[in-house]
Amino acid sequence: MKLLIFGATGVVGSWTARKAIENGHEVTLHVRDKSRVAEDIRSSSQVRIIEGTLSDEPSLSAAIRNQDAILSSLGPTGFTGFTGVFTNGYKLILRLMREHNVSRILAMSTISAYDTARDSFSLYRTFIFWVVFVLAHAVQREILGLENVFREEGEGLEWTLYRVGGLGNARDADGVAEAGWVGDGKWRQFVERREWANWMVQEAERERPMWVRKMPAIYSAKKK
Repeated sequence: MKLLIFGATGVVGSWTARKAIENGHEVTLHVRDKSRVAEDIRSSSQVRIIEGTLSDEPSLSAAIRNQDAILSSLGPTGFTGFTGVFTNGYKLILRLMREHNVSRILAMSTISAYDTARDSFSLYRTFIFWVVFVLAHAVQREILGLENVFREEGEGLEWTLYRVGGLGNARDADGVAEAGWVGDGKWRQFVERREWANWMVQEAERERPMWVRKMPAIYSAKKK
């Protein structure tokens, strides 16, 4: 497969790229600064790197063209300075996907977003929502706006806006995150970064995509 990865200079994006390379895929990375891509990834013959921002249409167009799927772990890394960056960026990405006949994308949201039809009450999710609301309301508003972007601009595309909670760093290279709904009795509030990365690659490889036009919450299952 040909996979485009956004966020490859971050921890999750790096593991996603490594897993895609390990599984034999042709990998394109769209990054702001290619010098920040890990050397082992940058030196792979399976990897092509395109520099640009989420507002740079020429670089995004070049990256999206001829891809089979797009995997993104992009998200705010602080409390300020992100107004419109991701919502506007994904609007452009979704438009370019249509232009280049690319249908599959998995993109990150957080458990601040709520699926009223499928989620159940979770004290942890409620607590986190209000903490983020108080400390980083503008960033939370940006994250919540992604649902509207995908539902309004993603018609006809096979999008999945997966949600994450607390993050950890697993040592198990082969672990894969689970997906479900907040408060469904199985969902846990934490996901290990490497299991998150493996889940994205696994979902991209499915012959029949799961979670199409849905917002599952991904998590790491409790270790036995």
